[in-house]
Formats: sequence, structure tokens, C-alpha cells
Amino acid sequence: MKVALILLSRAKYAWRILWGGYLLAIAVIAALIAAGCLMLPELLRSPGFYQVKVAFIFILPLLTIALCAALFADDFSEGTFAHHFSYPYSQLLVFAERVTVVALLLVIYEAALLWAIDRWAIALSTAQLAYIIKHSLSVNMFVGSLAALSSLLGRNMAVGLGVGATVWLLEYLMSSMPLNRYYLFQAVWPVSRFADKSHNAIALFVAAGILLFCCLLLLWKGRGWLVRRQ
Repeated sequence: MKVALILLSRAKYAWRILWGGYLLAIAVIAALIAAGCLMLPELLRSPGFYQVKVAFIFILPLLTIALCAALFADDFSEGTFAHHFSYPYSQLLVFAERVTVVALLLVIYEAALLWAIDRWAIALSTAQLAYIIKHSLSVNMFVGSLAALSSLLGRNMAVGLGVGATVWLLEYLMSSMPLNRYYLFQAVWPVSRFADKSHNAIALFVAAGILLFCCLLLLWKGRGWLVRRQ
């Protein structure tokens, strides 16, 4: 019970970090994505399921990048770095609180958006819903963890935004050419000859797990390295 109360109080703090003009900008992006999704039948004349794949696997990661870039950057920025050392609890708790807040925000948003699309735009089967959830989750986890780690290493939210958006754009423009194996948008535009969609999703999940572990390791063991960069 005590741990749950601590997590709740810390989650409120994490929410306050996001609150302000930046969160307002994220809300505007989310609203535009939602409006676009509900207008998909008019915007894209291709079969309905393709439109939903584009929205959730290609466009939605931009919102995830914007949220995750702010995940840890505030703690290690110049103005709040000393405050981070005053935390009377484990860095694991800091990691858990931030990831939980962003995950809940994204899950609630995506669930509401899927319901709205199914209700008012394009009816989705159970198999289609499962496809969207699996592949959207893998892509969003990867770009989100990449943005979070980048902002933590760069000690600046703009670094996370820049790295995440750059990888997203390069993957789209180059269609997996640098790796020629795994592709961020394989579930929408299959181009890789070497990995099917399920293997591609598994690879993205594994990569996201490694990046999140690096975030945790840097929070837990890397404070000395960050001090030397002062």
C-alpha cells in the first residue's frame, strides 16, 4: 500500500513535469491525429484497414516521440540536475513512474481512438484489432524508448525529439535500406525480403527493451558520468 501511494504521488509529479505549453502542444497533435483518423474514409480511398494501419503504425509514433522525449530530460537538465540527487528513493522508482505515466496516457488515447474509429469511421474485426495493437505497440515502444534515451543522454528534450523524428523520417524515406532487414513500418509497407511482419515486430520489441534497459542503467549507475559532464 505504501509503495502504491508513493507511486501515485510520483506519478502526479511526472504529470506536472509535462504540464504547460509542451503538453498543450502534444494535446493539439493528438487532436489532429484523432480528427484525421475519423476522416480516414474521405482522406484515403484505399481499403479501410490500410487507413487505420497508416494512422496507428506510421503517424501515431510522432505523438509517442513527443511524449517520451520529455520522460527524463527534466531531471538531468542544468536547472534541475541537483534536485535529482535529492530524491530519497531508488532510481528504479523514477524510471517506473515516468514510464507508467506515459504508457497510461498512450494506452488511454489509443484505446479511445480505436473505439471511435470502430464506432464512427471504419468497423474493425477482432483480427484487425489484434494486428493494429501488436504492430503499433512494437513501433511506438521502439521510437519512444529511443527518444527517451536520447533526451537522457543529451540532457535535453530537443535531443530526444530530434533523434526520434530523424529515425522516423529516415525509415520512411529510405524504406529500411540502411539495415536491409528490419523496417519500422514493415506492417504497413512490407519491403524487407528477410523478415516477416511478426519477426519484425519481435525485433522492435527486443530493441525497445534494450533501449529502456539502457535508460534504467543510466539513471541507476550513470549519475557519476553525468556529474563529470557538468
